[in-house]
Amino acid sequence: MAEVSYRESHKYEGKGAEYEQYYRTGAWQRFLWSREQEIILKILEKYFAGKDVHLLDFACGTGRIAALLEDRVKTSTAVDVSVSMLAIARQKLERTEIVEADITAGNILKPRTFNFITAFRFFLNAEPELRRAAIGALVELLDEEGYLVFNNHQSLGSPWTKLLDVRHRQKNPEGIFNVMSIEEMKELAWGAGLEILEVFPVGFFHPPKIPVSYRLNRAIDNLASRLKCLNRFSESPIAVCRRRKNHRVDSSPDKEMTDGVDR
Repeated sequence: MAEVSYRESHKYEGKGAEYEQYYRTGAWQRFLWSREQEIILKILEKYFAGKDVHLLDFACGTGRIAALLEDRVKTSTAVDVSVSMLAIARQKLERTEIVEADITAGNILKPRTFNFITAFRFFLNAEPELRRAAIGALVELLDEEGYLVFNNHQSLGSPWTKLLDVRHRQKNPEGIFNVMSIEEMKELAWGAGLEILEVFPVGFFHPPKIPVSYRLNRAIDNLASRLKCLNRFSESPIAVCRRRKNHRVDSSPDKEMTDGVDR
């Protein structure tokens, strides 16, 4: 059986309701979302203070990111391919322009540009070819002084992700269990002409099948995120990217990566 592209995987009826329920009931998912909200707002304050912000939320799903930001930015646009996901997003969003489109197949948002582009829970799930197509399309829409922010919700640096990856390979060696390392995040950005300025770690303590209280997870995250040497062990790091400037064609990402990224 041919593998289904990730761009098709969210198009079935009912996907939006399933996705929304997933984030309402899963303790770990609710914890990650609380941390992601804090970091997104921190990024907004740090990189956009005093600026008019024009937001594009790519692969917006049910509108979580856009709903958080639409009252904090000048303009807000959300794009996705899933009708059922966008149906729920329309119930949440009041100031956001919602676009149903696959910009990897035809970038209908051009020639518009945005100085704040978000892409959460997409790049890890997408197959490599689609990852490259998507980030290429987003770079076309990124303002010269803008920032692209994306996450990797199953980072291979996390001990828990590594354990799940090993178990999956043992039980289903022919199957697919998507993981991505921070190095792969750097390479993805670099190949599209971007550099990662900073990585915010999210989610350090996620033992499989063992419930952990919200307070304990918060305490562990607060402590571990202060130590840059531990960044690579987080499960769902968030990267802030911008266009590369004055880079050499033969240079590598490690040579030009800034100190804000855990190496």
